[in-house]
Order: sequence, then C-alpha cells, then structure tokens
Amino acid sequence: MKKTALITFCLVLALVGSAGAMEMRKRIAVAALEDKAGSSYNVGTGLADVLTTALVNTGKFQVYERDQLARVMEEQALGTSGLVTPQTAPEIGKLLGVQAIVYGSVTEFSSQEDSVGLGTMLGGIGFNRHTARVTLDIRIIDTTTGEIIFAHSATGEESEAGGAMMVPGMIIGAGSDFNNTLEGKAARQAIEEIVEAISVKMKDIPWTGAVVKADGDRVFINAGMEAGIETGMEFKIYQRGEDLIDPTTGISLGAEETLIGVIQVMDVKEKYAICRATSGGGFTGGDIVREKGY
Repeated sequence: MKKTALITFCLVLALVGSAGAMEMRKRIAVAALEDKAGSSYNVGTGLADVLTTALVNTGKFQVYERDQLARVMEEQALGTSGLVTPQTAPEIGKLLGVQAIVYGSVTEFSSQEDSVGLGTMLGGIGFNRHTARVTLDIRIIDTTTGEIIFAHSATGEESEAGGAMMVPGMIIGAGSDFNNTLEGKAARQAIEEIVEAISVKMKDIPWTGAVVKADGDRVFINAGMEAGIETGMEFKIYQRGEDLIDPTTGISLGAEETLIGVIQVMDVKEKYAICRATSGGGFTGGDIVREKGY
C-alpha cells in the first residue's frame, strides 16, 4: 500500500514539474517566399501560406501571416521590393511585436514525366512515371538585432506512376487541390522538415515580450493566454538603451539593457496580462519583458 502511495506521489510531482516547464509560445512572422525556381505558378506566396499553417498547427508559436507583415511594410515604406532585410527587420519587430521573422526562397519547383517500358513474353508494355521536386531555403532573422540566427534548406521529392500533377490556374495553399498533387506532396515533405528545424531552433531562444503600460501598481504586458502566460509567473523587466548601429552595414548591433525590476502575473486575458511589481519600478511602455530564468 505504501509503495502504491509513493508511486502516485511521484507521478503527481512529475505532472506538476512538467506543467511548470511549459514552453512559452514565441511570436514569429512569416514573409512571402521569393520565387527563384522560375516557375509559372505563384509558388512564393502560396508555399508561405502552407508554411504558416504548418507552424500554427504545431501549437508552439503565435504566427503573424504575410498579409499582416506586408501591410506594415507598405504603411511604413520599409523596402520597395517587399522583401525582409536585416535593415528593416528591427523596425518590423517593433511594429508587429514579433521576436523573429521567417523568410527565404523557393529554389526548386519542378516536375518531370518519364516513360518506363517493361518487356514481356507477349510484347512490351509501358507507363508514365511522374516525379516532382520542391526545395525551400529558409532563414530566421532576429528582429532585435537584424541578425540571421538560423538557416536551413529542405528538399521534398514525390514520384508516382500516373500521379496527379498541377494544372494551369491551380491555387497553391493549405486546403486546396494542390495538396493532392505530386508537387503538393513534395512541398509538404520539405515544409515538415523546415517546421521541425524551426521548432528545435526557436526552443533555444528565450521568450521576450514588452510592457504595454504601467498604471499605478499594475503593469500590463503584451502577452496573455495565447502566449502561454499563466497566473503566478514571474518576469524580469529591462529598460532598453539606445540602439547601436553599425556605421558600415547599417544593421543594429543591439542595445544595452538595464534590469529595473521583477513582475508577477496576477490576471491573464487572451492577448495581455496584468501584473504587479515584486521588486523595482519605474516601468514604461516598451520596456522589455523576459522570462525570469534568463
């Protein structure tokens, strides 16, 4: 009996420990992928949508879609090409409140048909075999510094005798007929590898947020239930100094950060949380919020 009680107690401890170690959901944006494959299809935006859906389905991220990113870039005139750069990433990060931006290119989007013949005693028979290949080159840029912190290339290939291929006018995207084509299946392979690689890399990057405002004893932060915030959590608050810009490249080198206090979550809403200061003070909108363990 005592042995059973001990096992039960250990299981409860394990469950409590795993709940306390819940991973925070990081905020990332997905940009349209540049089409370097020379395809006649709109592969860049279409595959960016598929990648966005796959990242959302992991449950590990708060994902901002390319339309939101494009709108911010257009409104702020951040690059006429519409492509994310190390120079524009920090400003985009501030405006969208994201930690990182996923961008890159489609470098291969091809299909071919091969005739395969087999000899028999009654004569020759043959069939057509279709093969599709899709390659994605993805990079993640840190919106704090504009530094590329991760790069990964993945290729998917799918072959089938008489398999369904894309047809002119077909829409590329999650939930479309594209998913049932050989190109769609090949793209899915590459995207699944990309998503797994992103998940592993982002796990090593500390979660960050920001103070929205400080009102008396209450401190509002820009993350809530959607980000995995729970009542009782504690965070450190840092005041960010002036950006240090490399005079040669124009890229931000970061900024000095000063620890000014610690807050504890009292109430959690869907998109924000209300906290109280347990030490320090003088918090203002824009101050950096970090997990206490970092």
